[in-house]
Amino acid sequence: MDEKLKQSILQTLAYFDIFNYPLTGPELHQYLWGCKKKINLADFLIQLSNQDFLGFKDGFYFLHGREEVVAERQSLVKILEKKMKIAVRGGKKIATVPFVRAVFVCNTLGGVGLSEDSDIDVFIIVKKGRLWLSRMLVTFILSIFGLRRTKTKINNRICLSFYVTDENLNLFKVALSEPDIYLVYWLDQLIPIYDPDNLHKSIMKANVWTEKYLSNGLKEFQVSDRWQVRLGGFKFGLKNFFEKTWGSAYGEMLEKQAKGIQITRMKKNYTSVQNQPDTRVVVNDGMLKFHENDRREEYRKKWEDKLVLCLKK
Repeated sequence: MDEKLKQSILQTLAYFDIFNYPLTGPELHQYLWGCKKKINLADFLIQLSNQDFLGFKDGFYFLHGREEVVAERQSLVKILEKKMKIAVRGGKKIATVPFVRAVFVCNTLGGVGLSEDSDIDVFIIVKKGRLWLSRMLVTFILSIFGLRRTKTKINNRICLSFYVTDENLNLFKVALSEPDIYLVYWLDQLIPIYDPDNLHKSIMKANVWTEKYLSNGLKEFQVSDRWQVRLGGFKFGLKNFFEKTWGSAYGEMLEKQAKGIQITRMKKNYTSVQNQPDTRVVVNDGMLKFHENDRREEYRKKWEDKLVLCLKK
């Protein structure tokens, strides 16, 4: 194995080790960080065998001396299943909202913050020109059914903190100074639970800048049928009716009213960082991003420190 490939493997495992998350061989190949030379999966797995700088147990690779992370990852399986069921239940409600085009579960596959007490993050794509109206309706519906996360109710609630319109799929604009490793992997691990128009593919095309870091580019996630939301019959017809009705000047009036109500409420949140010159909170007609506790800088620093230790060994 050449030195550059070895370094890429260490960079990848060092990042996921922050979250105590070992990787299978195919996962390590998919998430391989910063390797300029493409290598097919079969050759990659052959090169992985018998490498003394890696730990290996029960089909998982990890940093040498970190065997305990295997059991920790295995313990997440039931938690993930439970949370995905709740996400799908919420996704069925969100999908009925007019102008919602896609719903993705995020921050899950890599074990980022995944625990019994954690919430469920979703990323919602809305038709251009109806972002504020759709957000207000999504918030209202999930609140009625007790699925929305609040400041006091977090466990197994759905966090509605990230919306974009279908013409704002390139997220480079909210990336940190290079490299924003968290955002790159966040994009690669989106789980499309409602995506009738395959906007996941559009996201990959819009974020080709990630190929600079991921040797194999962003990958489409093959979603299990039990994790997919489909609208049909009455619900589809009702959604279609309101989209046609509100797609006119009347809908523009509702959009302005919804925006005015929400902006007024946001201005009353004096503890928010919405006026700070960074990308933790973004409020405009193309993106609504509310990550007050954005830990990307923290994770990047931990990754860099861990990588230094790995390369010294």
